[in-house]
Amino acid sequence: MMDLVCLVADSNMKAAISGLLERPQALGIRPITKETPVHQERDPGCCHDPMKVLRPYRNDAEHALIVLDYEWTGVPASSGAELESWIEDELRRDGILDWAAPVVIEPELETWVFSDSPHVDNVLGWENRKPNLRKALEQQGLWHPGDPKPADPKKALEWALRTTRKLPVSSAYFRELALKVGTRRCHDRAFLRFKQLLQTWFPLDSSSNGTAEENDPSGHGTNVTEHNVKTRKKLIEVALPLDAINAASVREKSLRHGHPGTLHPWWARRPAHGRIVPCTRRSSR
Repeated sequence: MMDLVCLVADSNMKAAISGLLERPQALGIRPITKETPVHQERDPGCCHDPMKVLRPYRNDAEHALIVLDYEWTGVPASSGAELESWIEDELRRDGILDWAAPVVIEPELETWVFSDSPHVDNVLGWENRKPNLRKALEQQGLWHPGDPKPADPKKALEWALRTTRKLPVSSAYFRELALKVGTRRCHDRAFLRFKQLLQTWFPLDSSSNGTAEENDPSGHGTNVTEHNVKTRKKLIEVALPLDAINAASVREKSLRHGHPGTLHPWWARRPAHGRIVPCTRRSSR
């Protein structure tokens, strides 16, 4: 039997949750086996009919989480906490409240992106930029000074990626942030509930000597292995300008004139021997 099935509303959420669950020590839990299916009806489906996806897991998973955004059309509650209570009432009527629990991210997943970790600037392409990402968002009126998060996290994320030409928003960003950013200093209500549920269901073994982030005073997070050994990036990961190389490659492939590669193009790219034309041999006299 697997430990956890975590139903999510979309692929970005799947990437974020999967990445977080790969860091059990950072969450203060033991390593677990898990699956993260996506509901085809997205947030409304997770809210109104989670068992459409979870039913096959009822006897195969020890516990189930239902993770969804609060901000969607037709939400039947006035806050994320109220929506969790609404879903819990439905789960209680179905007799599975002891097996499943909801987590509602308010307003939406993008709010988990923003923190004071330097990994956020690095992943979103703001490394070594002046001003840093938070100051830039404040200057654009997208993050009010003193607030812990942007008022519209999705709009703020899209602006940041558009400015660094990293659009469209990719699930890979959410996964990379989930794998790198520290969790100890995150005080988002939904994230704290997410951690508390996991710690209640899957507590650390008594032999464990603390979480990875208790050993990282900065709280910014780091790359760790299962044995809590810090790993450093290879030189090729930091010294090779992959973004510039990729951009140049795309540009070169799109050129139609003015480049040596476009001289005398051979459009029928077949082996030379396939193009030999037989001819008659001139008779000798």
